[in-house]
Amino acid sequence: MDIQALKIDLAQKILKSNKPLLLHKIDQLLKSEDTGDWWDELPEEIQDSIAQGLKDAEQGDVWTHEQIVREAKVRYGN
Repeated sequence: MDIQALKIDLAQKILKSNKPLLLHKIDQLLKSEDTGDWWDELPEEIQDSIAQGLKDAEQGDVWTHEQIVREAKVRYGN
C-alpha cells in the first residue's frame, strides 16, 4: 500500500470510529510526532553549507555528472 492509499485508509477508519479512547490515542500520537521543523535542528554550519549549495546551483556554479566522473578518473585513475 503506498503512502497516499494508507492516508486515505486511516482517514476513513478515523471517520468511522466512535471510540473516544481510540481517537484520543490517535490524537496524542499525532501530537507527539509534531516536533517542529527538522531544519531548525540542523547545526548552523550545515544550514550555511546547504544555503551556499543552493546559491551556487541558482547561479549555475555546478558540475555535471560527466565532469565529476572525468575528475574522479583523473584524480584516482580507472
